[in-house]
Amino acid sequence: MGPVCWSVGANSESKQKENMNMIDIKHKHAAHVIIIEGKPFKANDSGMWDLTDIWRTLKLPKGKQPGKWVDTKKAKTLEQTGNIGSLNKGRAGSVTQATKRATLAYAGWVSDEFEAMVYDAFEAILEMPEVALLVADKMRNMGNDHSAAILERSAFNDRCDWRALKAPHKNTQKGLRAAVAKGNLSLERAIGLGLNRSPLRA
Repeated sequence: MGPVCWSVGANSESKQKENMNMIDIKHKHAAHVIIIEGKPFKANDSGMWDLTDIWRTLKLPKGKQPGKWVDTKKAKTLEQTGNIGSLNKGRAGSVTQATKRATLAYAGWVSDEFEAMVYDAFEAILEMPEVALLVADKMRNMGNDHSAAILERSAFNDRCDWRALKAPHKNTQKGLRAAVAKGNLSLERAIGLGLNRSPLRA
C-alpha cells in the first residue's frame, strides 16, 4: 500500500481557519444577570436571554408572549441578523432567546414602561464597578484609552465615600505646627491656614 496523501488546498485551509474560529469563545454578555422587578435572568453562553422565561416569570400579558412578537417585522429583521433564536425544550415547548438588542426591542413591544425597566436592568450591569473595570480594560486593549480612563474614573467615583470628604475640615494647631516642623508647610502658609503666631516648639 502506497503512502496516503492529504490534499491541502485553499478549501481545506479555509476550513481550518473556520474551525479555529469555532473555538468555544464565550459571548461578551455570556452569563450576565439582569434583575427585572427583583427577579434575576441569566444569559446563556451565547449572550442570549430567555424571553419566554422573562414573560412567564414576570406574568406579562398573554398577548405579549415572545412567540407573537417574533412574527413582527422588526423581530424578523433581528432574527435574520442572529439576534433572535429559538430552542425546543421538548414537552416544555419552544422558547425564544434574544440578544441584548433584541431583548430591548421585545421590551419596547410590550410597553414603554417595560422597555425603560429592562434598559435600566442592563445599565445596572455596567454600573457595577467590577464590570466597569473589565469593560475599561477591554476598551484599553482595543485602543480606546480615553474612553477607558473615563469609565475607570466613574468606577472609582462609585467606590469612594465622598460624603466623608464633604465634612468640614478644620486644621488643628498641633497639625499645622507638625507640618511646619517636618517641612511640609512654610510658616507663612501655615499662618495663612490659621496657625497662631506663637513661637514654634522645637
